[in-house]
Formats: sequence, structure tokens, C-alpha cells
Amino acid sequence: MIVNSKFKLGLDRVEVPEKILRLTIHENDETVRFEMSTIKATRRYELDWLRVLAVLAVFLYHSTRFFNLGDWHLKNVNTYVWLEIWNIFATRWMMPLFFIISGASLFYSIGKSAVWRKFYVDKFSRLMIPLLIGAVTHSALQVYLERSSHGQFSGSFFSFLPEYFNGVYLGIGMPGNFAFHGMHLWYLLILFLYSLICYRLFVWLKGSGRKILDRITSLLAVPGVMYLGFPAPLLIMKVFIPGAVMDVGNGGWGFLYYIWFLIAGFIIMSNNRLQQHMMNQRWVSLWLGVGLSSAHLFQLFSPSRLVFPPGISDWIYTLFSFFSAWCWLFAILGFGMRYLAIDRPWLPAVNDAGMPFYILHQTVLLSVGYFVMPWAIHDAAKWLIVFVVSFIVIITVYTLFIRKFDLMRFLFGMKTTRSVFDVFRNGKVLLIPHVLYIGLIFLAAMNSSGYTPAMSMTYDSATDILLNAESITGKSSTGVRVINDEASSNGRAIEFFSGANQKAESRPKVYVEMRFAAPAGRYIVWMRGKTDENNGYTDSVWVQVDDQIGTQTQSARMGNWFDVHPAGVYGWAGDTDDPVAVELKHSGDHVICIQPRQTPHRIDQIWLSRSQHRIPNTTGPLP
Repeated sequence: MIVNSKFKLGLDRVEVPEKILRLTIHENDETVRFEMSTIKATRRYELDWLRVLAVLAVFLYHSTRFFNLGDWHLKNVNTYVWLEIWNIFATRWMMPLFFIISGASLFYSIGKSAVWRKFYVDKFSRLMIPLLIGAVTHSALQVYLERSSHGQFSGSFFSFLPEYFNGVYLGIGMPGNFAFHGMHLWYLLILFLYSLICYRLFVWLKGSGRKILDRITSLLAVPGVMYLGFPAPLLIMKVFIPGAVMDVGNGGWGFLYYIWFLIAGFIIMSNNRLQQHMMNQRWVSLWLGVGLSSAHLFQLFSPSRLVFPPGISDWIYTLFSFFSAWCWLFAILGFGMRYLAIDRPWLPAVNDAGMPFYILHQTVLLSVGYFVMPWAIHDAAKWLIVFVVSFIVIITVYTLFIRKFDLMRFLFGMKTTRSVFDVFRNGKVLLIPHVLYIGLIFLAAMNSSGYTPAMSMTYDSATDILLNAESITGKSSTGVRVINDEASSNGRAIEFFSGANQKAESRPKVYVEMRFAAPAGRYIVWMRGKTDENNGYTDSVWVQVDDQIGTQTQSARMGNWFDVHPAGVYGWAGDTDDPVAVELKHSGDHVICIQPRQTPHRIDQIWLSRSQHRIPNTTGPLP
């Protein structure tokens, strides 16, 4: 029977209970006597090591986000396909590993009859206090750097602060500034919520549901079953939950998927046989991960990838993604159990620094990168400077200003030595940060204008792509035509007059295609178009590029000119005034396909820009 169990979670060390209540029965005594003895339980040092390595992996991952194809808060001028490949590979296992480690920690921290109030208070102080502090302090600096680098704000950081609570920040380039999720600290928020959701389930599994848990884990320990059993819940969610819900997420996964990784970590720690099997199969898992990831990345990036029938390709990508992710997770856990179950005198100190390091790392990376990215030096040198300087800054800040001061330790979710911070375990005091957090979100939402101001055109003929009616290389025989139009840039325009569909078709009956050459990279797409009808149900299209063509789920809605321009007048739009981004994953020839979502309307120019982050402040055409 567990008597003393410290609640540890997330980025804290895993504490296996040390005090055990021992039942002693004496042969010559009819009484049963209980004795308290201290038994040193085996510590899961491999979880400590994996947690440290996971934090360093996130640091490395974010240090390369300046240079990959996808958009980020701050970007280098040059971007690289091979770094995009690394980023996609890393996202398959990186954040899932965090949640698995957290689930494993919960297995040891939750007893059969743990007290809900104590659990809640501990999780709130360890996870939500650092999130709240981050959301109202250094997250504002991240949003400022993004707005400044994307041309969405001009001025100093201090002049931006009054704007920080204007709208809720939901994504790069979107309106709203208050990052209630703390930017990269979203992990703490999701972990807090899922820990509360799973609490009763975990208590039950360690108590009256233990037999069911043992049956599940015994089945998963059968050779080969874990490779199917652990990905299965992800596939079930993919099938039965709408894509619009599952696609909302961060870290390369939809948020809902992470709850299974948390539960899986709990399940894995509950059965020694399953852990032994995972360790024995570590090399098999590694080679399966290499093979599946290679196939997945080949299909994503290679111009000579295999072409599957429409509707099947999405599931091919999904299967590669889910199964490769779990193979890498099995390999990481297996090698960790085999080689990292060792203690070192400095491991506790390094592990304690994990939470502050994680909290600070992205803000410091962006701050250093803001000054380094414009330098006229080799991109490899830029990365090295950002990586090394940021690492030194984080360690210095932690050592000098956080590690030795209880107040800072408390604000960064660490253990404290003074009982004064136990005041937050009082219900009335604990209510204050709850009200503050919810109140700030409400305030920001009420201040939201929902409007992204326009910016001057930044067209660069050397890097941008400009397409028009003359660029068409293929089109359907019905529903679309090229017409003479004096108001267009070159006297010719594309007119969609029928064939509207509420979702992109894998085999569209009405479409136009344009082929063009361009370097790999992220491009922001703007369309100059119009509708002559005086309503907003005639003026939008579906846009797909390269491997998105032939699918029904990978498309971008564009147009809606009537929402930002008068009827009968040409003007620029993304999706209304919001930017629409596409990623060209290789250099060379590309194809863009446009299908009508609503009709009738006309399109004059299609502009793929590297730097036009907001809608142009003019309706005129590009030269």
C-alpha cells in the first residue's frame, strides 16, 4: 500500500514511491501487525534521461525552423528542403514522446485512491502557473517579433505592448495578439487538461480496473501486436472524428491525438513484460521506423513518388505517418530502457533545469535570430550562432536568476523549499490565477477587431511567381473559359461560370491548371479577381498545388473578393483578407490547379509571393 507518493508530472523527475506499508504476520501471534518500513524502489532513470533528451530535441528542432520551408514566427531569406524533411520527421515522434513520458510519470504519481484536490492543485501550480506567467510576459515578445518580421507592426516592443491584448492569437499571420497558450507552451495547457480528463480513468485502472489493464497490456506484449495495437486508436479517431476537428493542433499533430499518447505512456509503464518486449524489439522498431519514414518522406517530397488512385493517397500518407511514429517511439523507449537506466550525480540537476529550459528556449531563439537572420553570412553560420548563443543565454538565465530563488522556481513550475508557496493550495488564493487567466482571454477576445490591416505591395520579380490567363496549360472543356476583359492586367481573364463544388474534387469536372518553375519554399498566394454579382456566394475557388492535386482533403479556399471589394471591381484577396500559404517541396517544375467553389467570377492574376504577408493595400494589377 502506497503511503507517500509525490505528484510529479510533465517535465519533473519521476518519483517512484519509497515508503511502503508492510504487512507482517507473526506465526505465534494471532494479531496482525503493520510496520512502516522504507524500501528503496527502483528509479526509472531512463525517463529522466529521455525527458532531458526530448527537451534538447525540441531546442534543436526550433533552431532549424528559421530555415525550413514552412512559415514560422521569424524566417531566414533562404529556406531548404532538407530541413523541411528533418522537421517533418522530427514532428512524427517528438511531441508524442513528451506525452508518453508524462503518461509514464502519471502512472507513478497517481495512487489507487489519490485525492482529486491535491492532484488538481499540484498540476495547476506545476503547469498552469508557468503558462500564465509565460503568456503575459515573454510570449508577448514572440508575437511582437512575428508581427515585426511579417510587416504587421512597425515600432518598438514597448509600443507594441498596448496592442498585445488586442484579439486572441490563434496562428501565424492570423489577427489577434494575446497568446493565451503561451506560444510553444501549448504543451503545458494540453497536458494539464488531458491530465484532468484522464485522472479518474487512471485511478480506476490502478484500482478496480487493474485486471482489465493487465489483460490489455498482456495482449500488447504478444510479439507483433504492439505495432498494430498502439496505432489503432489514432486510426479510429481519424475515421470517426471530422477532419476539421482533428486537424486543429500543433507540433505536427492534431491536439486530440495527444490524449492517446498520454494514455499509452500510462499503459506502457503498467506492465513489465510489455516494457521488456519493447526493449527486446528495439532494433526491429528502429529499422521499421527507418523504412516507413523513408517511404513517407519519399512520397511527400520526391517528384517521382508513386501515384495512388484519388481518395487512397490520403490514407497512404496517414498510415505511413502513424505507423512510422509509433515505430520510432518504440525504438526510443526500447533503447532508453536498455541503455539509459543509469544514474549520474548530475542527473537530478540537469533534469530540474528541463522545465525552465523548455519555457525559455523559443523566446530566446527568436530574440537571437531576430538580429542574426539579416546578417550577410553563410546560413550554416547563422544557425550555429543562434544555437550556441541561445543555449548559453538560457543556461545563464537559469543559473543566475531561477535556480537559486524560490519565487522564480515556483513561477517556472519547479519544487520550492519554502512553505510560503503552499498558500496557493488554499482554494481562495488559487482562485486568483484562474480568474486572471480566464479574464485576460475574455478581455482579448472582446478587443478583437478581426481585421488584418493591408500592407504595401512587395512584389519581387526575381523571387515571386506571377500567373494569369496566358499561363494556363490545361483546363476542362466546360465550366471555365478565357475571355477578353479590358479591366484585367493584359486584356484576358479566366471566368468560372459553372461547376461549383463545396469541396475540392479528386477528379474535377471544371478546373484550370498552370505549370511553372520555382525554387522550393513557402509562398503566400494572392488572387486578383472579382464577381459581378452583388452577393458573397459567387466568388471563391479551391486551390491545390503539386501532390495535393487528386485529393479531396488537401486544398485551400481562396477568393471571396466580395467580402473586401465592391462587386464588379477587381481586387486582391487570399481567403478574403487572410493570407493563404502553400509549400513547394522541391525546386523545378510545379503545377497549380484551381477549381470553382462558387460561380460566376473572374480571375486576373495569381501571385505567389515570398514576402506579402498581408493583403495588398491597392486593387491594381502587378506589372
